[in-house]
Amino acid sequence: MNTAACNPKLDHYFGQLESRLSDLPKNRREDFLLELRAHVLDRLAQIAVPGDEDCDAVLKALGTPEEIARQYRLELLLSRSSWKVSPLAVLRTMLRWAVAGVQGWLIFCLALVGYMFSACFYIAAVLKPFFPHNVGAFVSAHSLNLARFPNPPAGHDVLGPYFIPVSGILGYLFTLGTTLLIRWINRRSRILKQLL
Repeated sequence: MNTAACNPKLDHYFGQLESRLSDLPKNRREDFLLELRAHVLDRLAQIAVPGDEDCDAVLKALGTPEEIARQYRLELLLSRSSWKVSPLAVLRTMLRWAVAGVQGWLIFCLALVGYMFSACFYIAAVLKPFFPHNVGAFVSAHSLNLARFPNPPAGHDVLGPYFIPVSGILGYLFTLGTTLLIRWINRRSRILKQLL
């Protein structure tokens, strides 16, 4: 394969990409750039005599250095957060992903709803000792209420003193379930991207 015609364009492209990734650790950056360059050279090797147009087409299909750098940073964030259990770390990563596209926005909304349910259960467990007549699992003929202010909710508190541990456990389960679901979606989306 003769890529002499493409070498200046490749050098310029990868120089721009390296400058966009300059804040990353050197070994990680170099590994990524070598792998990406090998991919481009493999694509060019499939062409008998690659010319300027072929080189431009391969680089255009790859994306601009800005797009590649942004996508690589996002992948790094997702891979780091996929092993963390901290809701704040997961939410921060999902917010970065939400800015990147519709799929990220939907997953961020899912994470936000799950963690909000969790927070509601935790808050209710903390408030129960201070407002025993306003906070609890109140069941009436028409509704189920966890809390109501300033007037107590209608119905009977079915859990009574057990509301605090049950609410704490439900808060924990929502936190854990949301985190595990986001990690699963994160890993699954990376696997699908690799297959495509």
